[in-house]
Amino acid sequence: MNVKFNLLFFLKKRANYQSGSVPVYLRITVNGKRSEIGISREIEPTNWDHRKERARGTREEAREINVHIENISTKIRALQSKLEK
Repeated sequence: MNVKFNLLFFLKKRANYQSGSVPVYLRITVNGKRSEIGISREIEPTNWDHRKERARGTREEAREINVHIENISTKIRALQSKLEK
């Protein structure tokens, strides 16, 4: 069975956003149906790379967020491969 599957990490600003940190969200899309969930991390928008879907820089905050994102990605992709078998 051919399943179209995609992960997207992005920042979700609130409607009344002025400044400060914003939450990082994960969007999982499977065959065109999507679901979003917060990953319990926040970051300043200027420290986020939209193309790479990762935090910029080498500061402790950026490294911690990037490790968290990698862990989530790895776990979800492992589950995906289990389901495809």
